[in-house]
Amino acid sequence: MITIRPFQKSDLKEVLALSKRSSSTNRTHDTWQSNNMTAILAFDGSRLIGAIPLEPRSFSLGDKKLINILWVSGAHVDLKYRGQGIGTAMDQKIKECFSPKFKAILVYRGDETSQAYRWYKKIGYHEFLPILSFKRKVEKPDSIVRYMTLQNGLEIRQWEDTIYNCFNECNSAYGGFPQRHRRFWSDKFNTHYYREFYNYSLLVLRHRDTMISYAFLGQTDMKDSIKRIDILEIVSMGDNISKKFLYNAIMDYAYKCNLKEIRIQLSFQDPNLIWMKSLGFINRWRTNIMGKIFDPIDYFKDCLSKSIDLEQEYRFSIQTPVLGIKHVGQGKKTISLFTHDDVFNKMLFGRCNITNAIEEGKIVVLGGEERVINIFKTLFPLNNWRYFHIDYI
Repeated sequence: MITIRPFQKSDLKEVLALSKRSSSTNRTHDTWQSNNMTAILAFDGSRLIGAIPLEPRSFSLGDKKLINILWVSGAHVDLKYRGQGIGTAMDQKIKECFSPKFKAILVYRGDETSQAYRWYKKIGYHEFLPILSFKRKVEKPDSIVRYMTLQNGLEIRQWEDTIYNCFNECNSAYGGFPQRHRRFWSDKFNTHYYREFYNYSLLVLRHRDTMISYAFLGQTDMKDSIKRIDILEIVSMGDNISKKFLYNAIMDYAYKCNLKEIRIQLSFQDPNLIWMKSLGFINRWRTNIMGKIFDPIDYFKDCLSKSIDLEQEYRFSIQTPVLGIKHVGQGKKTISLFTHDDVFNKMLFGRCNITNAIEEGKIVVLGGEERVINIFKTLFPLNNWRYFHIDYI
């Protein structure tokens, strides 16, 4: 008999054994506990045959707006049990066990042709952010700038306040990543899921005593045996000249390490995208950040409560194919909103240009005054999202 339930501490040994026989990254006792992970598990009798590991995160939507989400970290069902709806049942159990404390779930998923991608779409996940991967051959740089490399967590801790301030100053308007804390970068040396596959370093550029840019680097040859540096996070407070200095420092470091390639993954909205292409980085592949909001109507109601007048003045009738017709608000004036579930999820997550969506007919608003549309755009602004490789592996 198949049973599905949430993770308990006594399950950890079995879960780690399952991760080793899956195609996902192996988890260890330390990385599981250090990242405060949990899971939804499937059993055949007493034997663990499936798991969706989950990492709780405080996630930035942009403009300092944070929500609690769960990050899917390698779903697996043993081959013998696939095609029986067990993965779908586990996914449904996530909402039952973790909502409303967590508002949404996200996953890093492969290209649109993959079986996994099609499965996530089938069970209601939506594309929130395309991710592009680039590579560049290592060459001796034309010019060399002075830089510092920090090789362990203890060295980074001496700079953690500076790194933290640098990151926030450059990314306060962006979303798409877990909230940073001061020990974030030093902790990665010990708790990162791929720590057995990477030799980490933090490359820093300074002007006098001020940090102006940094790059969190991972030296590896995993998956394809090409010795390289993966740029796991890159932040620059300066102009294009400062970025050029940082790029030359990374290239010099890779050249001295006798590596073949430099690779980076960026969102299609990243401000470094055009810069990287101008430096000769070429495209490798594309993938996506996918997700869904557990209870879109409840989330809409939470956001609406921030505008008390709107909630009391209007009664909103929201209709989508999956949700059907739902009503929110106590007012006498009725506003009807018709859209697809995909568009509604993106709107709530700040991933939809509401003006364009209305003009294109993707969102239909009946009885709406211009004031209401403007409040929608204030409650659910379109925010650019950045992607940092360090967060999603």
